[in-house]
Amino acid sequence: MRPDLLLIPFASILVASISSAAAKAFPAITWIKYGGWLSALALIVLWIVLDLPNFKAMFARKGAKYGASSGVVVLLTIAVIAAISVVTSRPRFDKNLDLTKSGANTLAEQSVKIIGNIEKRKSEVEVLAFFMDQETKKQFQDLIGLYTSKGANLKIEYIDPQRDPMRATAEKLTSGNTVIFKLQSNGVPQEARITTFSEEKITNALVKVLKDKPKQIFFTKGHGESALRGTDGNGLNIMTVELEGNKYEVKELALLEEAKVPETADLVVIAGPKYDFKVEETRLLEEHLKRGGGLMVMVEAMVPVPTLNGLLEKYGIKFSNDLLILRPDDPRTVFLGQNNAIVSDFDDLSPVTKDFAGQSKVAVIMPGTRSVEEITSNTSSMKVSLVAKTAPVIIKVKNVSSRNDVGGNIKSDRIETGTFPVMAVATGKSTAPEMAKAEKEENKDAKEPMQAGGKEIRIVAVGSAAFATNQSVNGRENRDLFLNAISYLLQDEDFISIRPKDVTKSTLNITSGSSQLLLLGLSWIYPFIFLAGGILFWIRRRQA
Repeated sequence: MRPDLLLIPFASILVASISSAAAKAFPAITWIKYGGWLSALALIVLWIVLDLPNFKAMFARKGAKYGASSGVVVLLTIAVIAAISVVTSRPRFDKNLDLTKSGANTLAEQSVKIIGNIEKRKSEVEVLAFFMDQETKKQFQDLIGLYTSKGANLKIEYIDPQRDPMRATAEKLTSGNTVIFKLQSNGVPQEARITTFSEEKITNALVKVLKDKPKQIFFTKGHGESALRGTDGNGLNIMTVELEGNKYEVKELALLEEAKVPETADLVVIAGPKYDFKVEETRLLEEHLKRGGGLMVMVEAMVPVPTLNGLLEKYGIKFSNDLLILRPDDPRTVFLGQNNAIVSDFDDLSPVTKDFAGQSKVAVIMPGTRSVEEITSNTSSMKVSLVAKTAPVIIKVKNVSSRNDVGGNIKSDRIETGTFPVMAVATGKSTAPEMAKAEKEENKDAKEPMQAGGKEIRIVAVGSAAFATNQSVNGRENRDLFLNAISYLLQDEDFISIRPKDVTKSTLNITSGSSQLLLLGLSWIYPFIFLAGGILFWIRRRQA
């Protein structure tokens, strides 16, 4: 072998290793890997061609078999290098160290659950990432890396719509920075698109493609409720768009006109009626509950709804006749107004509020609020939880049935200070009244009511009708609480909304690509420098 050519095979191995690592570190540049391996192969061929006489002589000698053994060793070394390259490219080598106090760069629990759902389906979600802006692209890469580091099975392809306009046209892009999530679910293609990039947006996009069938939500009308498509401060347009973005079908329902709740309805929402429901309407709602449908009731203080309250009392919930307000000397009344309740005490066990309970200094502002009560001996044997309560600075004005009850001077015996529940969750199973009564007698000593047969009933009651309106959901806490309640009622606990976090980067990311580059630097490039230097020194000594 010619000593001056021995650097070529080592250079070949080095080129192949670097190209593999670089391809993982920079997945958008697809030619690096293949170009590097072709270059490595070309170097091997060049080495053989330049030293062909010595190769022929080596195999012609008696010790050819020893030379062949050495060749096998070289080939095994290359195979080991290739194996290391493949193994280190697996996502399990991704590491993300979150250095923020609030865990701003750690995936929320619900995001981790969604990743688990992908794994259960043994499906691969195709992600087409179109980016014109490199800074936005980097932001998305950082976020999506959190998902792949947790084992999310995502096939990500980065595409420049300017360089590949045909692809952009085929996908009907309306924005230069768009990410499309695709999944074949039971033979039906599901798709979700996002143009703004946050953990919440990515997780909700995954939620959409994982859902097999959209669920239907009906908002009642005919009693002065907030307009479903209303864009003014009292409308519900913002939340309607959010619900539709989460792959729910949102419709209106006039109970007296329809004379029934459609059997396809998964949830009925009553959003701030100005007039009470009729008895016939509450019967229709009760039939809906017995079929296993969900019900969410949001009422306004100072609006009497005795018939609607009578329905809820059967299921263990009652709206109180009161009004919750801020203390007059509270400085927040200057910019909030006194007719607001600050809700800051959340149940850490309920799926609706546990995300809020885990956050410090989180408060939901509820205008025009009345408190809710639990009726322990309800006829439906429902289990009731008071999941959200006000801060202790709130004043309760008792015996308020209309606006006339808060005019003039209010006597001190009607004033109470403390913490008051404003949100209740009731769960149980639908049974015939006779069966429920018999079960109650049989299990009267049990700590929790026993329920047999029937379908599950879920009800959420909120003492504020305005907390989910356009004006209120500008505060993200209100929006998230509303969406969490909707997800719970639809039995979509895995799809609960993700609270936004501070996007300030304070992480130390060691991804598969960067870890491979680090491995190359420490294990290959650094030693190769010394090896190459040693070979050059040896060649010069021999030539001398």
